Amino acid sequence: MSTQVLYAPQQRLLDLANLTEQDFALISSLRHQISRGDRTLLCWPASADDGAEMFVRLTDGRYSAVHFAGSDCRLTHAISRESDEHRRQKDYWQRAADDAGYRTSQKFRTSRGTVLDVAIEGPRSIGIQMVQPSALEPRLAKSRTTKSFRAGWLPIWFLDSATTPEWFHQVPALGCNVLPWSSLPARHSATALGPSRFIAHPCTASSFGTCPTGTGKRPRRPCGEFHPKREPWRGLTVDDVAAMIPAEEIVPMRDLRGAVHLVAPANLALFQDITGLSGDYRPGNAPTPVRAAVTSTTCPNSVPSAVRSCSKCDRAPAGPGGVLCPACLHLLRSRPMGWHYGDD
Repeated sequence: MSTQVLYAPQQRLLDLANLTEQDFALISSLRHQISRGDRTLLCWPASADDGAEMFVRLTDGRYSAVHFAGSDCRLTHAISRESDEHRRQKDYWQRAADDAGYRTSQKFRTSRGTVLDVAIEGPRSIGIQMVQPSALEPRLAKSRTTKSFRAGWLPIWFLDSATTPEWFHQVPALGCNVLPWSSLPARHSATALGPSRFIAHPCTASSFGTCPTGTGKRPRRPCGEFHPKREPWRGLTVDDVAAMIPAEEIVPMRDLRGAVHLVAPANLALFQDITGLSGDYRPGNAPTPVRAAVTSTTCPNSVPSAVRSCSKCDRAPAGPGGVLCPACLHLLRSRPMGWHYGDD
């Protein structure tokens, strides 16, 4: 469920779940001040719809935004102040970026109307967006990412947990270890979770299952060639990331299936060498289609051709038995009773 609203008189996007004291006072003061047709407070991103209008209600001491009768949305949107934990997470990011020598600000409004929790200006300007794992729909995450990106900012979505919700690899995202945000944690105490490394790995059933160049509708059997395989990039703190992304020492990329990862530039270059694809990440565009490498590349870890002697596929190295590679052996064992091993 989205908690974003458009306050039309000022053309400002607000997050009803994390309002500053000033904005909380502004929105709560709208109680009994909005009539149907005023279009003062509009549900976002459906602000142009007839059912987007909302008014402010007070029930048992709690404020909420409610759609007028006839709207397709029957949800009540709670209005609440920004939590202490949310403020300290912003302060942690801002302190880390300040330590790295960047200019920073909080609650920065871009030229496309999005609001960045922490704006960090460097060789590449980035915006940190704080979010709870279940409080964001993938469609909204991608929409806001595209708007911020087109305004010249690379958004990084941050959640204070090790979970990976549905939208996590659909936009540039980062998690961290569980910390007590009751006070501002010490520097370098937040471990960065989510950055990736890719290694060249032979395509076998045990490594990939099906070939990564296949699709859900048209899966491909393991081919024995080398493909990029993801591993977690360990050893980074959030402080490191706050310094490295603006310096372009960490960059976003798309993998073979279109998932978004944060990687080192040298690792992106390895991905490009293995696949022949750019791995370019630009929100709002479709993932780069999978295709064969434009040039033949030799993996430094590849197996010499003399031992690539699977008697079935003649591509991958034979397994412990010296006859079949693990992929062909898996296919053989998974065939139903009565099937005879042939040339297909």
